[in-house]
Amino acid sequence: MRFQANTDTAAWRFVDGEAVIVHAETSAYYGLNATGSFIWEAILGEGLPAREIGERLGARFGVDSGTIHREVEAFLASLAAEGLVREGTGSAKDAPVAGSSAQASAVGRYEPPRFERFGELEQLVLSGE
Repeated sequence: MRFQANTDTAAWRFVDGEAVIVHAETSAYYGLNATGSFIWEAILGEGLPAREIGERLGARFGVDSGTIHREVEAFLASLAAEGLVREGTGSAKDAPVAGSSAQASAVGRYEPPRFERFGELEQLVLSGE
């Protein structure tokens, strides 16, 4: 299965090398760590299979892609459960090369990809925080 960012319901920005995503329907917002942000950028174009994403992560961080494959799959499944990714189309050659833009400065040691779900953006704005 190929994964692709659900750009119909997700709006995002990269801030200091990490993605911040807002779900348009639920107003929930999410913060992704550097590894999760790398994955997010990789799936912004055409769909990529989890194995390809793992290979790109392995090359980027110098980690054996086989050891991180399960973490990538679990991360993508979690994003799919939140409605932030969907089944992708096309081929990997059509996808942007992760690390070519916002992630270029996000080199460091490998951490498992993760995101944190925050409340509704409207509540944050109204609270004045």
